[in-house]
Amino acid sequence: MEGNIIGLPAGYRDFMFEEAEFRRRIENQFTSVVSSAGFREVIPSAVEYLDLYGRGNQGIRERAMRFLDKEDNLLALRADFTPAVARIVAAHLREMSLPIRVWYSGPVFRKTDRHRGQYQEFSQIGGELIGGDPPAADGEVLDVALQCLSASGFPDACVHVNHAGIFRGLVNSLGLKQPDLAEIRAAIDRKDMRALGVCLEGLGVSESVRAQVNALSRCVGDSRALAAVASSIDNEESRGAIASLESLALRLPRWRDRITFDLTEIDEMEYYTGVMFTFLSPAHSVELGRGGRYDSLMREFGVELPAVGFSFSMDRLAECA
Repeated sequence: MEGNIIGLPAGYRDFMFEEAEFRRRIENQFTSVVSSAGFREVIPSAVEYLDLYGRGNQGIRERAMRFLDKEDNLLALRADFTPAVARIVAAHLREMSLPIRVWYSGPVFRKTDRHRGQYQEFSQIGGELIGGDPPAADGEVLDVALQCLSASGFPDACVHVNHAGIFRGLVNSLGLKQPDLAEIRAAIDRKDMRALGVCLEGLGVSESVRAQVNALSRCVGDSRALAAVASSIDNEESRGAIASLESLALRLPRWRDRITFDLTEIDEMEYYTGVMFTFLSPAHSVELGRGGRYDSLMREFGVELPAVGFSFSMDRLAECA
């Protein structure tokens, strides 16, 4: 079917004059912060091998826009920046000194439900710190991200933090099968306590462990809420992860009132290996971006380096600023 040559396919849009200038101002404000913090820009290719998106997050691979080149290689339009940054670092590591701080900005493409008005092209802007000491790097990245939001017109922006090891340690000790784990995660992510209780009881999970999972699934609050959960958990990995979050908050006294410990945010737990961030705008009740530690992704490229980063939706920033 021939298209309308002066129109656009569904799921795409143009930005004109004032709107384009506004988005560029946001990028400039972001750039000023990250550049001052020692981050340098990279511009990854807009086309990758599809296999790049099988490393770390299968959901991204499934939504990638794919096509064949003349040699029948399966390629994809850029669907996420983080795997591309990891690839670049792995390919040029010998030329770089650690730690490596990079930032990026540009469009990504993903298949979406166009009937629900979702765009298939949208813009991300973010930063990655690779090869830094994990506790210090986590704090540095979170500090820079919150500075970027403040400079971009979100002085009240806050962050919900979690750690993949908290829930992972407790649940892995149960030896459950993947479908059962997925059901538990879904109930926690929906904050459906009744469904969670029914699921755990049906799986024969002991009352003691059920109480601990329930404690995690209700923890949304400040350091006191986190300390209360820590006192009720007896799993070593989970307790160590909670201690990491407590240590992270102590590194960021200026942002103390902006940090909420939210142990219910586990939907990307398989991708992240440590701390996880969700950035929010209370004034607009929307999510602005995400981030976290993803050491296992670097291993996929044959590189043993710790890595942590964040990314914002430029579209969401522009709509809300």
